Amino acid sequence: MVTTKTQNKVAVKDLETDTTTVEQLAYYRILAPLKVRSLLSHLNSSEKKSISFDFKKMKNGDLDPLRHTFIEEVDKQQTGSTETSENKESKPYKVDFVNIQKEAFNLFEEMIHVYGIPDDGIRLPVKEAKSDELNEVVYMNSESTLVTYQIIETEKGFKVVIEDTLTLNFDRRKKSGLFHLERVKSLGSYMKCLRLINYYIQRNKFPFQSLQLSGGTLNLKGHLQQIEEEIESYKELIDICTQIGISENYIFDDKEDFPSLFNAIINIFKNKQYSLLNIHQEKLEKTEIINIELSKYVKLALVHADGCFLNLYSEEALIITGRYSSITDVASNHGQDTVEPVMLSDNQENYDQKVSIFASRKIEEMVEDTNFDFDIVKLSFADEHHDIQADLTITSSLEYIDFYDKTLDENYLELALDLNQRYLAKYPKDEIAKVNVYLIKLKQDHELSEDEQNDLYNIQARAEMNNEQTICFACEVLLKNKAEARKLFDTLHNEDKKELIEFPIYRFYQDLE
Repeated sequence: MVTTKTQNKVAVKDLETDTTTVEQLAYYRILAPLKVRSLLSHLNSSEKKSISFDFKKMKNGDLDPLRHTFIEEVDKQQTGSTETSENKESKPYKVDFVNIQKEAFNLFEEMIHVYGIPDDGIRLPVKEAKSDELNEVVYMNSESTLVTYQIIETEKGFKVVIEDTLTLNFDRRKKSGLFHLERVKSLGSYMKCLRLINYYIQRNKFPFQSLQLSGGTLNLKGHLQQIEEEIESYKELIDICTQIGISENYIFDDKEDFPSLFNAIINIFKNKQYSLLNIHQEKLEKTEIINIELSKYVKLALVHADGCFLNLYSEEALIITGRYSSITDVASNHGQDTVEPVMLSDNQENYDQKVSIFASRKIEEMVEDTNFDFDIVKLSFADEHHDIQADLTITSSLEYIDFYDKTLDENYLELALDLNQRYLAKYPKDEIAKVNVYLIKLKQDHELSEDEQNDLYNIQARAEMNNEQTICFACEVLLKNKAEARKLFDTLHNEDKKELIEFPIYRFYQDLE
């Protein structure tokens, strides 16, 4: 291997002899400063003394364009610019493909270089990226839109997959291409693709800056010519879906029956054909929580108030439901004849305390809602919507600890910790809340301090005096005395054992060494 170096410039050439043809083969790899910096950083972090990477075979006639490309790349990445780029912020970006055969329109060199363009207009190297992991802000009708796309080499040319929905197949030899619009993945991605097609129809080019696809022809067939009408219909659908909580980024099941689903959404929530819900009219004359299954894969939790439906997981719904001390929860299967009314838990405190509308709803069921939003659930427990002194505070926190154990999603553990800490601020001597806080800290890999351990010993002593064996068990578990905890568990009555097994403290006990 022969390596040549100049200041901030590196080139590598490798010669090999093919024993079958006795010809020399040359291999190359462009190592501009941005790449060298990346390699050195990797070596430092891995504490290795060497690193290996792939080379490309040099074909006849490649040497001269390779030389020009090499000079061009290192000139763009001079010492000053690579160092400045680490400390200077920039919003616009330009993507350069490293390609020595530019006339062949080959986008498939292993890496591309991304340059930031700060306010002063000087292009600064930012990073390298793979050519199949690109996103770009494009401008269509004076609106900016972030578009994600992949570039994939094919036998005859290449294809560009935009938003995992629109595929552009290009034949390099024929210099022509075909559109293929896939089924809806998400409403937002589908709308972006419709707008891109419309842009191309009007201007015979795409709005991308980093991916220039021009000079050829693309065959547009069938309903794509009626693209503007389709765009308008999807705008309306997105607006309605936003109202009921179906995000434009929601990924639909690939088995979804879209004509049936979209027609149901329009007919029920735009045309107000509520008879399709099979819910008695008197139910819709009061403020109700309505659970609707629009399809096998789309389930919504909504509030019906003032003659219209509203996403339950919204700030507006929190305000509306906060006006009432008791609200009926109605289940409806769209297209079926059965309706099951379910009353929310009748907590006596509801009559004189504000309680989160989600405090009585099981988190495992809520996450199945298509319009589920954790941030709204968390907000519902804020002081504005929930009195932290309510008994349901602790009950709900246990649900979230339990759900964390099943999902390992830290959000639920943090919410449970917040609820218990705020409850303790009102009731500093509540031992259940203290046990929950210590349990959560251990789950977060924190060691209990000496003061916290002494507090547990005191809690245990009081529990022994009051013959509260389950509290004693919890203290032994939190102190990580598994053998003592086992002895206590064995002394419990069968009913107490069955109840305790359902609590998060028991699962923590099982995991103790």
